[in-house]
Amino acid sequence: MSFFKNILSKVGIGSATVETELFNNVFVPGQPVEGVVNITGGKVTQDIDTVYIKIKSTYEDEVEIGEDDEETEVDVTRTAEIMRLQISEPFTLNPEESVSFDLNFTLPWDTPATAGKTVTWVETGLDIKMAIDPGDKDYLNVTPHPLAERVLDAAMELGFEISEVVCEPAPAAMDMRVPFVQEFELKPVKGSFKNRLDEIELVFKPFEDSIQIFMEVDRKAKGVFGHLSEMMGTDETMVNFLVQKKDLPDLTGKMNDIIEEYCA
Repeated sequence: MSFFKNILSKVGIGSATVETELFNNVFVPGQPVEGVVNITGGKVTQDIDTVYIKIKSTYEDEVEIGEDDEETEVDVTRTAEIMRLQISEPFTLNPEESVSFDLNFTLPWDTPATAGKTVTWVETGLDIKMAIDPGDKDYLNVTPHPLAERVLDAAMELGFEISEVVCEPAPAAMDMRVPFVQEFELKPVKGSFKNRLDEIELVFKPFEDSIQIFMEVDRKAKGVFGHLSEMMGTDETMVNFLVQKKDLPDLTGKMNDIIEEYCA
């Protein structure tokens, strides 16, 4: 290897390239993701320490800038790593050589749905010492966790409609695996809750066979006392409950009973 080619490969010129092809069109938390990682050698021989993939998602946060009484909150978008997977042992890649690795892994249960500003992607990279790691990024169209989707369907059967979906920092008390939660805001547009609630907010903590639901019920203010309640922030009630597969046949009724109890 000439000294000149070696220097170029270290800054990414004429070095190996990586491209990931995913076989799925829609991705479901807890279900397999299949594909292939194709690597093509560059102009020089390179030692690849590992081929890896990362699943990453974005979430919204607020930071304070300024000093003392002039601080201002600014919205920022952060990136969180949901999963990292090594898919190869060290190997040597010869010039213009093609190498492929099968990709088969389970999408984490807590992968957020593709909604609002949230985006999720697979980032594939080559770990090459003393060189810029080549990479590839493939965006995913992720549906809600299967049990979360059933909960949302039940809420819509009760007359609610999704008004906003946002990922934001996770409260410590929720003990989430990732640093954010995905919140679904739903407003009653018909049915028995239409004139009794402003909205409900749902956050899901999924597991393999169940899902924990954190629900905030925002009651509709009534009269002067209701207005004061809204100003003091006491019109919201937080409740959490577990949904399992055995609950699915009567999930709409269960949701109705819980919301009814907290909107009185």
